[in-house]
Amino acid sequence: MNNRFLNTIYSIVKYYNIKINPGSNANVYKSLSKNIEVLIFNIISIASIISLINNSQTIQKTAVLMVRDYINEKCNTPHMKKGGTSLPSDYFGAINPAYSENNITNDILNVDYASGIARAQIGGGGNSRRSYKLTKTDTEEFIAAIKNICKYYNLKIGSECIKMLVEIIVENMDCLFNYLHMASKPITTDIIKKMIKLNKKFDIFK
Repeated sequence: MNNRFLNTIYSIVKYYNIKINPGSNANVYKSLSKNIEVLIFNIISIASIISLINNSQTIQKTAVLMVRDYINEKCNTPHMKKGGTSLPSDYFGAINPAYSENNITNDILNVDYASGIARAQIGGGGNSRRSYKLTKTDTEEFIAAIKNICKYYNLKIGSECIKMLVEIIVENMDCLFNYLHMASKPITTDIIKKMIKLNKKFDIFK
């Protein structure tokens, strides 16, 4: 672990408008960078182990799809179809972190004085889930990390599978940072650790 994704984390935190406790600023960025490293290593390792079990020297598309199937329920948010209903996604079983038992704060409907909001909206408003778009540098860093891990397992991998793995990584990143964005108080390293420890959807970060 060498905090190689710090620059990416700076951009992501800004994109999701995540509030960080001033006294924990540097440590939070390092913690999040390490979490991304763990995420990437775990995802590529699962694909590698599947390939090795099947006596393959190359990570194939089938193995990558199995990885996605293995973790796709960890942060599953239903998407609206055209011509669909205006009911909130919570109604269809989507997990709303603001009202979850694993919410990292005790106040699930806190007063937001800065924005002049007395109570958070319950339902409605559609799906507010955000998705970070990797920069060219981010993508190159992720690809380099994937190739290095494949080299560690003595496996080859093609560009199509690399692209698919990057997408899986970003999906799980979005899951983590969307939850952090929902926090009603500044983030600390303890809050991150507690959230990952208590919520099964973040097992891939462990």
